[in-house]
Amino acid sequence: MRTGITSLADALVSASVVLTTAIICAGAARADPSQEDQFVALLAQDQIPLIDNLPALVARAHQICGELDGGASVKTVVREEMNGIFEENPAYHQVSGRVRRTAVRFVAVSSDVYCPSHLVDPR
Repeated sequence: MRTGITSLADALVSASVVLTTAIICAGAARADPSQEDQFVALLAQDQIPLIDNLPALVARAHQICGELDGGASVKTVVREEMNGIFEENPAYHQVSGRVRRTAVRFVAVSSDVYCPSHLVDPR
């Protein structure tokens, strides 16, 4: 089970890296350490394991907030996360419920830390 969650997190990051590269290259502001620590703690609490690419996760969290600020619905952002995961690894369609829960939790944690005005509670 842990391997499946880790693989799912890998896919989430991989799918997000393409989108976040532009943000990172454009010089997006780095989260302050206290926010980043909170982000890491909440990801761990929601059983979304960190892999090697914390900067990409932070950048994607900021991008999620930008999408929400721009009027995208939470449902749309979650669907986008899921589609990215499925594009990276079509086999995850077999565990689409788990993919959805992980995407919802990632969007919720991102909102909680970086744009609390859009806070969603996946529970």
